[in-house]
Amino acid sequence: MIDPASIAAAYDATGRRWAAPARIYDRLAEEAVRCSPVPLQGRLVLDLGAGTGAASKAIAGHGGRPIALDPAHGMLLAALDPRGATTPPTTVQADALDLPLRTGSLGGVVAAFSLNHLTDPVRGLREAARVTAGGGPLVVTAYAADDDHPVKAATVAALTAAGWRAAPWYMALQQRAMPLLATPDRCLDAARRAGLDARCDSLRIAFPELSAGDLVAWRLGMAQHAPFVAGLDPAALEQVKADALDRLGPDHPTLVRSVLVLTAVVG
Repeated sequence: MIDPASIAAAYDATGRRWAAPARIYDRLAEEAVRCSPVPLQGRLVLDLGAGTGAASKAIAGHGGRPIALDPAHGMLLAALDPRGATTPPTTVQADALDLPLRTGSLGGVVAAFSLNHLTDPVRGLREAARVTAGGGPLVVTAYAADDDHPVKAATVAALTAAGWRAAPWYMALQQRAMPLLATPDRCLDAARRAGLDARCDSLRIAFPELSAGDLVAWRLGMAQHAPFVAGLDPAALEQVKADALDRLGPDHPTLVRSVLVLTAVVG
């Protein structure tokens, strides 16, 4: 069983160390928001599972008024960082399966890579639809089953050599939650069972500007790794980075994220 408190605690501990991953997730969030079936201009939009607020920034950039909701307080603190380019969003610490919001009180919901953390994404979709007024958009993103890059295995190998071990919550997440929304058919089936008439688009988003060092920094900043990395002394951290870069090699492919975007308009 996945312990939601363990996941929240891991992301809570990551907080402001999310800077390297943010270079990627800010772009993914922008691409997701572009897929909204209804313009977000002037709408009050929930950034569901907001993390450090990547989707909130994208929502605001499209004229919406974001509310960032996440169970991890540390992530929300980072979302409120005044160094951000936009006005920090209103934040709410809460669970995606039990939203503390009135039925029909929102103009839309964007759930960027958050409902794929749930072993019951159908319930998460129902909750998102419940709080959205009729005619409002739902935009949900998840990683496709073929989303991979050699830097993932290289970094895990380097961290494992340094003593890192995957936490039970992370293993359960990979095995029991992430696969549930990892194909278009599964996304559409979940939407159907949630009572939504939806479509699912597959996106391939390239990051040719990222160097090998950038890619390793991305993986070291992930929630499953960041608390361990934070405990390394500077010399040990440099060794992990060098080991990961050596395992990745000089001829690594460009990072291309394979993403699914599920969209619907609440009836």
